[in-house]
Amino acid sequence: MNRRPAFTLAAALATIACAAPAFPQTPAASTANDRTAVTRLEHRWLAAVSPGGDRGALNGVLADDYVDTDWQGHLRNKADLLHGTTAKDVTEHVTGMRVRVWDDTAVATGINHMHSGTKGWSVDVAFTDVFSRIDGRWRAVSLQETLRKSTQAAH
Repeated sequence: MNRRPAFTLAAALATIACAAPAFPQTPAASTANDRTAVTRLEHRWLAAVSPGGDRGALNGVLADDYVDTDWQGHLRNKADLLHGTTAKDVTEHVTGMRVRVWDDTAVATGINHMHSGTKGWSVDVAFTDVFSRIDGRWRAVSLQETLRKSTQAAH
């Protein structure tokens, strides 16, 4: 009886099974991981600019050549955000965030609900954040904000 074909088949299957983890991820799995990474980066960004947040953490979120246009039409760069201040009584809550990924570029969109109880205002700000994978890490490269609605507290 010739056992060589059975042994060869078993050896081939064992080699494939052991090598499977070394194969690259499927595009769908890679895209899902990238979406998760960008979503986490968005949350780190929001935490850093919130009252009591660590502005220094923005250094790891924003690309060196980062630029944005805020909801009031002001142009800002990375240094502006690192040295900026945050209103102490403003709360922010993001809803409807959607992250799309194409290779080394990602776009996050959503609505940032901002509220100041002491000043009596609430606004919804639509945002589009652009990310790039730079040296293997996701970084924000640009942001555009648009004021959606403003409601004043009743007097």
